Amino acid sequence: DARLGEKVCLSVIFHEGASAAADELLVHLNQAGLSRYDMPEYFIAMSEYPLTASGKILKRELVEWARCGRIRPLPVRWNEPVRAKE
Repeated sequence: DARLGEKVCLSVIFHEGASAAADELLVHLNQAGLSRYDMPEYFIAMSEYPLTASGKILKRELVEWARCGRIRPLPVRWNEPVRAKE
């Protein structure tokens, strides 16, 4: 956003043996009712998150991991499906 300089990133940890492409996850978010405005601009699949002692995700640490190159979120873009004319 213009004020904070932040962008939405979808970060997931898949169960063992599970996977999904970023575009599949965007379709799921759309079907679940997420607005176009709130769609993530970046995607990353991770094996772990930095956590506090109480188990909360350390957002600042994630930002630092991205800044130093430890993680590399991939840019994604939601495109509304083209509907056939009736």
